[in-house]
Amino acid sequence: MAQAKPQASADTSWLRPSYDHVIMIEDKHVAEAAGNYLVDIPLEEHPDSNYVFLVNAHIPVEMFKATNTFYPSIKELTLIVPDWEYYHKVAEAATRNNMCAEPVTTNIYYHIRRNEGTMTVDSVRVAGEQPKLEFVTPRIPEDTLVVYRTESLGSACCPQDPQWKRGAENAAMIKNFERQHKVAITDTYRQNSGKEGEHTDYYTLPGLTRQQRLDFILARRWQWIVNKETKNIVFKPQFFTPTLVPVVKEGFRAMRKATADE
Repeated sequence: MAQAKPQASADTSWLRPSYDHVIMIEDKHVAEAAGNYLVDIPLEEHPDSNYVFLVNAHIPVEMFKATNTFYPSIKELTLIVPDWEYYHKVAEAATRNNMCAEPVTTNIYYHIRRNEGTMTVDSVRVAGEQPKLEFVTPRIPEDTLVVYRTESLGSACCPQDPQWKRGAENAAMIKNFERQHKVAITDTYRQNSGKEGEHTDYYTLPGLTRQQRLDFILARRWQWIVNKETKNIVFKPQFFTPTLVPVVKEGFRAMRKATADE
């Protein structure tokens, strides 16, 4: 099989004849709200690896270029995106001329490199024969939490973290969300991080749909801000992706399920 021929004169030395360990992102993996996207695929993020994603979901490519929040620990990734504009034009022409038209398989390959807040993006459009792809389903290691939101509280006294005074408000927000969406926010794990009450809560959100998970993340993000009525806060659209957190079973930092009144 011959190597794919890119339709561009730009440097394409990064384009490979084949890719293994490709992760498929489909619409069923994605939720959207107010321009924010949850890509609900738990994935171990290794900064020294090059990840490859075939993006069959209808996510604007510009999102991947505008923010580092798509699996933020990954430093290098390749996106393979169908040329939806080309396919749409072929379908329109076929309909207009009352004929059948078979489009040529066409994808756009994006090579993204991240380095200390900066991003470099190269791209090439490939029509016809494509690089060979081998797909994988990411594996979740044993004794690992799939976490959708993490909250950390500082000292209860010296000085006191302002969140300690908002305990009732924080709990009420969760109760209101549960009533509104007819769900239960369960299996939240707590881990001690200091001797003055410092701790971290990990929200695993089982039993929620992807859309409900994203809605909770966004609502909780806003509610968690202290004195927000005195601030002019504007959030840019971003990605949210689950993180994998190893379970600590013993010692001072052992994780436990938080109770409903905590």
